[in-house]
Amino acid sequence: MENHILKMSPSWLGFLILLILVPSTVYIGLFSNHVNLRIGIPTAILFIYPILSFLIFRFDIHLPLGEFLIGYPIGFFGSLAYLTLTEGAEKRKYSKVLSNMVDPTIVSEALNDLEALKRGGEMQITAFFSDVAGFSNISEQLNSKDLAALLNEYLSAMTIILKENKGTLDKYIGDAVVGIFGAPIVRKEHFYEAAIASLDMIDKLEDLKKYWTANNLYIKDAQEMNVRIGLNTGLAKVGFMGTDNLASYTMMGDTVNLAARLEAAGKDYGVSILISENTNNLIKERMFTREMDAVRVKGKNEPVKLYELISRRGQTDPKVLESSALYEEGFKLYLKREWKNAISRFEEAINAKGKKDKAATMLIDRCQFYLANPPDESWDGVFTRTHK
Repeated sequence: MENHILKMSPSWLGFLILLILVPSTVYIGLFSNHVNLRIGIPTAILFIYPILSFLIFRFDIHLPLGEFLIGYPIGFFGSLAYLTLTEGAEKRKYSKVLSNMVDPTIVSEALNDLEALKRGGEMQITAFFSDVAGFSNISEQLNSKDLAALLNEYLSAMTIILKENKGTLDKYIGDAVVGIFGAPIVRKEHFYEAAIASLDMIDKLEDLKKYWTANNLYIKDAQEMNVRIGLNTGLAKVGFMGTDNLASYTMMGDTVNLAARLEAAGKDYGVSILISENTNNLIKERMFTREMDAVRVKGKNEPVKLYELISRRGQTDPKVLESSALYEEGFKLYLKREWKNAISRFEEAINAKGKKDKAATMLIDRCQFYLANPPDESWDGVFTRTHK
């Protein structure tokens, strides 16, 4: 037999190893955003160190194992328990908030990176605003019970559609719905999802109105009510805002403000869905839209082109196709100061549509005004809105 002399390591080495490994493990466990790192690295160390100790022992070198087997698991499982208690509680809190705002599949995906969710930031989104036209008049005619029933039925239907299309419910403001497409989870085609949701909401409201009429529910004004929607795509600040107990996921910025103004402007043009040039450029391959006007909104100098979202391509009424083409021809003539020819086209657009066209009538009035009061040479065709 060969003589083996076991080389004992210094007594302080075990504590030094613990001093290095335990804080490192706790740090990874508490501050890493990646679940695989949080669990994988400490688990690997827990298995690798004893194996390494055994292999080195074969060369007559003793690595302290007792201190490691006692101290390291305490540090590892202690940090794991702390995370379960603290982060688990946080996840439950944010999950509860998000579950009322988005589709369940979005909730689980958003919670995968809790820190990013809490931090928020600037994201490319499509902001959504909707409002029921003349709802104040409707609410004044209904008792409290019927008003609550009408609102609940309408808002529930609209919210289901918003969530089905991966939108996030920002808030309700009375009968108004505010939504975010493209956050908290990045969606490559959030603009399409917002457009599809908007069209589906218009169709759903028609179904609701038929049901209310057939069953003699509410009042005539409710059975004939219409909704206006504004969409705008761009950068916005998004994230949880508010106190710990009342925080909600919301959006802020010029992109959001313009979407709200587009919804309000829909009343002037008599359209259901008014969208910005940014949104139009992103959806026009699949959606049929009509160029409406170029305006300067209150408080802004840059002109904004307005478009009506009418339908999915291939699903547009032939009369609407013809009317829209004539309207756009008239608008081009209007921009060229050919007022009389523009009026003729707008009138043809109204006749082709076979019903009132508030936008065409408004542009006819403008042309007639400019015929009597020609604008100066600096006129660029952009109409300045003096109200929101």
